[in-house]
Amino acid sequence: MNEEIDNRLLAKARLAFRESVASLDIATLQHLREARARALQHVRTPPAFWRRPAWGASLSAAAVVVAAVVGGLVWWNLNSQPSVPFAANNGEDMAIVLSNDNLDMYADMDFYRWLQAQQQQSPKTQAESGGNNNG
Repeated sequence: MNEEIDNRLLAKARLAFRESVASLDIATLQHLREARARALQHVRTPPAFWRRPAWGASLSAAAVVVAAVVGGLVWWNLNSQPSVPFAANNGEDMAIVLSNDNLDMYADMDFYRWLQAQQQQSPKTQAESGGNNNG
């Protein structure tokens, strides 16, 4: 039943179209025929492979720039050593960071250096004084 209604509607549409075309002047009909012929010709001819959209050139240029930057970064870093943690070169700092000590004691490092120097000097003075007492 739907097909019958569709067919009737289609027939009415064709009739209305043909009546409206019949009432057009010759110049308009010629213009419409030429436009139809151009449209059909455009559809029938395949696009040439060298024709690209206007944005194709800029997209290609951007791709070349990105490839050059990535290639340059890879080449620049090819022989460089991998990045290491901040304390890898200084084992003393790593020991400080990894210890469970209170970090406040490191605020007065001059005192601890002086204390260490005093302790290193005291065995020498004890050996000298001990040698003098025994002798």
